[in-house]
Amino acid sequence: MTETRHVRRAVCGCVGRLCALLLLFGAGEALYAEPPPTVVDSQSIVRSLRPAATMTRGLVVAPRTPEGGGTLHKVTLDIRFASDSDHLTEAAHAQLAQLGAALNSPELARARFLIAGHTSASGAAEHNRRLSEARARAVRSYLLERFKIAPERIEATGFGSSRPLPDYPANALQQRRVEISTLPPAS
Repeated sequence: MTETRHVRRAVCGCVGRLCALLLLFGAGEALYAEPPPTVVDSQSIVRSLRPAATMTRGLVVAPRTPEGGGTLHKVTLDIRFASDSDHLTEAAHAQLAQLGAALNSPELARARFLIAGHTSASGAAEHNRRLSEARARAVRSYLLERFKIAPERIEATGFGSSRPLPDYPANALQQRRVEISTLPPAS
C-alpha cells in the first residue's frame, strides 16, 4: 500500500509541476481558451437564407413562420467579438467573408436581411441589449463597407439575452451569437 501511495504522490507532483510550467511560459492559456470558431461556408449560408420552399415527393417542406406572419429563413453564425465589446476579433473575419459572399450571391442579391445580436445572461439585461445591438451594427457596417451591400438590404437589432437557445445554459458561450434572417421584400 505504501508503495502505491509513493507512486501516486510522485505522479501528482509531476503533473502539478508540468501545469505550473505551462502557465509560467504562457502555454497554459490554451488549456482554458475558447474553442476556435466554426466557419459556415457561403453556399451553406445561401441554402439557409434562400427564400424558396422545396418540394419532395409531393411533400412541401415549408420554412417556419415567425410571429406576425411572413417566412423566416435563418442561419446562426459564430462571429467573435472582444470581451464586453463590439469590436470584431480577427477570428470573425473568416466568417464575415463567407457571409459577405453569400449575401452578394445571385440567389440572394435582391433579398433583405436582419442581423440579430444575442448575448449570454451574464451581466445586466439593459447592458446586454445595448451590447448585442452594437455588435449587430458592427457586423452590418463591416458588410456594407467590405462587400458594398446596399444599406437598405440589411437591418440590425439586438436582443441581449432575451431569446436564449433552449439547448444551452443561459450563460453558455453558444448564447453569444449573431443570427442572420431573411426579411420579407420591401413594399
